[in-house]
Order: sequence, then C-alpha cells, then structure tokens
Amino acid sequence: MQLRPPSIRGRATREPARATTVEPGTTNHHGQTVVRKAGRAADDLAGQSIYILRCKSCGHEYGEAGIRVHQRKCPKCDGGKAGLPVPEPEPTLFG
Repeated sequence: MQLRPPSIRGRATREPARATTVEPGTTNHHGQTVVRKAGRAADDLAGQSIYILRCKSCGHEYGEAGIRVHQRKCPKCDGGKAGLPVPEPEPTLFG
C-alpha cells in the first residue's frame, strides 16, 4: 500500500464563485454599465445589494438590485422600469 499526502483540493479550499454581471465596468447587452456597489441592501429583495448603473447612450445613473443588473434597460432613454434611487455613499473611516 502506498501512502499519499492529503489532498489540498476540496470544498474548503475553493474560491467562492464570483458574479461577473455585477463587477464594476461590466456592461449588459442593453448598454448598461455597472459603476459601483452602493453599499446598501435592496429593500424589496432580501440578500441583494444595490448597484449603480450608467447608461452608455445618455449617461443616466440609477440603482438596481444585483440580481436584475443583467436585464436592465435605461429608464430614461430605452423604456426600462424606473430604477432605484442612487443612495448617498456611506461614510468611511477616511472621509
């Protein structure tokens, strides 16, 4: 019988999956670009954060829950639903 060192591959060592649709700079197929994470939770969807989107056509910025970012259309120029209000940034340790 040949002994092998314990495998380091396993559930505990895997990196968590990253949602690429909410990474800043990502643009959906309707031309809406993720600007940043707003740092607040969406009121209507438990467990979802608000992200700030910017329309590539008109520059309009609005908020949306992360789960809906991939399907959003601009509410100003493309007939999309009204977005969530853009929350004020939370104060940080440095300002």
